[in-house]
Amino acid sequence: MWIFENGKQVRVKRPETIDGLEPDEFKRLNADPIWLHQNEMWECMEPEEAELGLLEMADYSPYINNFCGKWKDTEGNRLFIEPIDERQVYVTFMKAGEDKPMLRPWLDNQPAYKMVGHYDPTWSPALDVELSNKGSGYCLCLDFHFEEGNYNTISPSIIRNERDSHLDLYNHFFHPLSPYSRQI
Repeated sequence: MWIFENGKQVRVKRPETIDGLEPDEFKRLNADPIWLHQNEMWECMEPEEAELGLLEMADYSPYINNFCGKWKDTEGNRLFIEPIDERQVYVTFMKAGEDKPMLRPWLDNQPAYKMVGHYDPTWSPALDVELSNKGSGYCLCLDFHFEEGNYNTISPSIIRNERDSHLDLYNHFFHPLSPYSRQI
């Protein structure tokens, strides 16, 4: 292309275009992901529509939040679970017909109030709640009942170390164990 500059005719090279677009813009709009990858142009790659949909639908809240809320079993026993952080919750247990947390006679009648529950995804998807001193006594294990296909039913189990046989006289506090349903 020729232009006039200071009264003289000067040749100026036109910028390269492909279909009226700069080459980089044309490549970005028309290249397939494989070509972009082979030419190390990853910054030009955009997530595909299917991936975008998954990202928008993904729930990034910690898994432990699925346990949080009010739960009730068929006997009328209630669990109240509150988050502390991504790996811990407070758990309060109330027996059916009572309006105060259950007293734990195996632990000097301390109330079952704000017991700390731990979630460790490297070990298990369950929530473990120490009902005694850490590492001894009873542990309440809560796991989702996936036969229902959702996070609205948890199945409890009680774990006790064999060497803690002196706790046998308190086993009746935990029976019958039945699933807990989320209360709204």
